[in-house]
Amino acid sequence: MKYMTFNRSCSYAGIANLLEEYDIHYEDHEIAKALSLPYLFLIDPKNNCYVAGAMIQFKPWFNYFLNSISMDLIEKEFDPEAALSEFDLNKKRYMVGINSANDNLNSNHAVVFTGKFHGKYKFLNPKRENSEEPDYFEFDKEELLEKLPSNFIMGHLNIIKKAVPFDISNHLRYSLKNIDNYRNILINYCSEEQDVNSLKISKENLFAPMFLDVLAMMELIGETSLAFEIKNIRSNYINAINKKQKIKLSEYISLKYLDNIISKYKTIISNYMKMQNTEHSVNNKD
Repeated sequence: MKYMTFNRSCSYAGIANLLEEYDIHYEDHEIAKALSLPYLFLIDPKNNCYVAGAMIQFKPWFNYFLNSISMDLIEKEFDPEAALSEFDLNKKRYMVGINSANDNLNSNHAVVFTGKFHGKYKFLNPKRENSEEPDYFEFDKEELLEKLPSNFIMGHLNIIKKAVPFDISNHLRYSLKNIDNYRNILINYCSEEQDVNSLKISKENLFAPMFLDVLAMMELIGETSLAFEIKNIRSNYINAINKKQKIKLSEYISLKYLDNIISKYKTIISNYMKMQNTEHSVNNKD
């Protein structure tokens, strides 16, 4: 079992658990660091919103890492009945997102299908090591049909002949541009009065990238000072939205403090880029 070691990392732990079948051993945080995940701030093309940390979970990103170790993630869309037919063949391990709203998990939680035994479909549950959640979920047909979305993607691994290295430099440059745009959107949003519904929607698609995912990445790479500052402003933000009334967030959180946090994060990315460029130059000389 490969556990979750940082916030919302079930899909990265899922990839680590898929790799175990091939006797390839990585932890979710090792995959994240190999992808330079703490220094990336990207746009989710499907939902047209900013993403960071564990929410950068698109197939191309998983394959940047997997292809570098001669593996490949194959994804295919299924409906629930087709997925059960595939599971009945019992040939492959699949990573799939199930609806776990009733299990005190994220509403969409990545699990790994490990086989069908005695009429039950068994899924490994990537979780925190000290969690009281079960290591595995087992569902009969009817239970599983309730857990699966109407249409969804399942992924499995294949071996490829040759490792394919990847260059992260362009994505780091895009991240700096994205952060500038994000900063403007975020500060403008906080400067205007928002109703309860707007605040509810923006919690995930606007504030979570910084207050949850960048926070987790800063903790992962030991940037404890910035992580502490993010926690401080997040606490004020949560207190504000818990009022469940129309508010202007700038009256509850310091926009200067928020701007300073974003600037510090941008500096961390810039410094990482300089380090990457230096290493690249040294390697080219060798």
